[in-house]
Amino acid sequence: MGEKKEHEGMRLPRQMLSVNRQERSFQYDDQLPNLPVPSLEVTLEKYLQSVKLFVSKEEFDRTQQIVREFRDGIGRQLHNKLLQKATKERNWMEKWWEEYAYLGIRDPHVPSGNFAAADPYPRQFWPPQEGTQVHRAALVSWFGLKFWEALKTETLRADRAANGTRFAMRGQYHRMFNESKIPGEKIDQLHFYFKTEREGCAPSHVLVICRGRYFTFDVLDGGGSIMTAPELESQLRHIREICDGQPQGSAVGALTSEHRTVWHRLRKHLIDLHPDNLRHLEVIQSAIFVISLDDASPVTPTEVLRESLFGNSTLRWFDKSISCIIFRNGLIGRNCDHAPFDGMINSQLIYFTYLGLVHCGYQWLGPMTVRDLAQPQELNFHLDDKIIAAISAADKRYQQKKESVEVLNDSFDGFGRSFIRKHKLHPDAFVQNALQYAYYRLHQKPAPTYQTATTRKFYNGRTETVRTCTKESVTWSQTMLDKSVSERQRLTMLLLAIDTHVRLMEEAKEGKGCDRHLLGLQILSMENDLTMPEIFLDPSWRKSGGGGNFILSSSFLGYLPVTGCVTPMCRNGYGFFYSIEDQRINVNISTFTADAETSADKLFDLFCQSLVEMKQLIDRNSPIVKARL
Repeated sequence: MGEKKEHEGMRLPRQMLSVNRQERSFQYDDQLPNLPVPSLEVTLEKYLQSVKLFVSKEEFDRTQQIVREFRDGIGRQLHNKLLQKATKERNWMEKWWEEYAYLGIRDPHVPSGNFAAADPYPRQFWPPQEGTQVHRAALVSWFGLKFWEALKTETLRADRAANGTRFAMRGQYHRMFNESKIPGEKIDQLHFYFKTEREGCAPSHVLVICRGRYFTFDVLDGGGSIMTAPELESQLRHIREICDGQPQGSAVGALTSEHRTVWHRLRKHLIDLHPDNLRHLEVIQSAIFVISLDDASPVTPTEVLRESLFGNSTLRWFDKSISCIIFRNGLIGRNCDHAPFDGMINSQLIYFTYLGLVHCGYQWLGPMTVRDLAQPQELNFHLDDKIIAAISAADKRYQQKKESVEVLNDSFDGFGRSFIRKHKLHPDAFVQNALQYAYYRLHQKPAPTYQTATTRKFYNGRTETVRTCTKESVTWSQTMLDKSVSERQRLTMLLLAIDTHVRLMEEAKEGKGCDRHLLGLQILSMENDLTMPEIFLDPSWRKSGGGGNFILSSSFLGYLPVTGCVTPMCRNGYGFFYSIEDQRINVNISTFTADAETSADKLFDLFCQSLVEMKQLIDRNSPIVKARL
């Protein structure tokens, strides 16, 4: 009882935990509806509407003919096969998405597969400061472990949409911790070790990486409770002191940055070298998460994001689902494997930690006594010349790839959700149209755009694509640059573009986008050894973004102080990721440096200018906007 009382100062974010013990985190999953199969006619019409913006009249006429033939021929046959599949599987896209979007890709999964985030802790509380690394690592890890515990005990509040619609939890939250991707010859596998208390025992150790060396320790005491932050700090400080006083370690984790088939073969060779190597790999794979004590000291938000997305491959194990990176100066970032879950799930973990730190004033308020603990165990791999050379070569290739991407982490502080909501406009639709306008101004043309829509209202749902570059958004962007157009017309077109975005987003959330449906039909043609349908070979498919060719790849990460980032889909594209707070809009942008025409800085500057112009337009015409409500 005394220990419980001492922990009362460490309040957890109650708004993210179940309000009563009768509601469990995963209890609603089996009640969710199956993922539907959209109408073939609606899907093809939606596809045609998105194509029209990016092709000539002659090309569009040709595409219309191809689409008609597809609808009346092989497309109908494939659609019927998909309907049959959907009668046997609750989510017909689930396994396909894992395989074709993630696990089947043979190119290195970093930097283009994993996603990263810079933790958003205010600098007035946690400024960059040497000597704070281990202390902050312990406190952030403690909150991460409490999130893990909430999932184990099923006391994390089940996610819901703003309107109360229940969201799938098991398909992603259950896969956050104690998970690892295992490389394969042709396809990777996900290995899951997490269990709730009702399901059984789950591994309770973490993996700590420091100077290319690997350590592990159990985070539960003899009574099954998570050790305190001072105890975590004691363990981490012991590891830091060992590594600072001894040579660099084997850095086997650098191999996780390799081509997947190459890594698979090297892993097999590593296992054959000595039985200890397999045991060490299994310890790593089953760890709750990774704590990386990084030697870099990035200062600006952009530097933190860059080091989190790329960083030092000898201090990462990129196949682990979650890596918490604590830099030498105490700033913090994350690197996550995208295969088991989407960015919004990681945002919830970071937000949980953020709220917890706010509640405790960024300091530990529990007991300071450090009990006698078993020391961390080092995982010493047995290597040969082949593995040593492979580690060096993998790190060298990775370093070259790091230089191919530019990132930006910044915020627009002119206004945020409050202003937009005040005028009864949808914040996400507002920001997306600012992005469309900014890109049009910079490149003098529209861009096929991917925005993530969640389909978590369905069983094990993940995402659908919203093609957010619409006729309405392009017309509005053009009117803003045409001095002959009246302000009233500009406002009318802006409101129409916003309404169109809202409609498309809602349809996608209902599983009625066009991209997942078309992907399913394309996969069925391959799995049945059919000639690839012409719709997927038509240049319009690629020009409109199909096949992973969206120039703008974007995602809205909610009304939180948390953002994240992945690389663009295309060499001449952008990754654009954002969250919307009450008084600011946080933005992460990525580009490839090889393309001379793209610029993260220029796009962000024009995005900010677009937001200012949009606000001015609405302020000057506020009575008209209000009359519309």
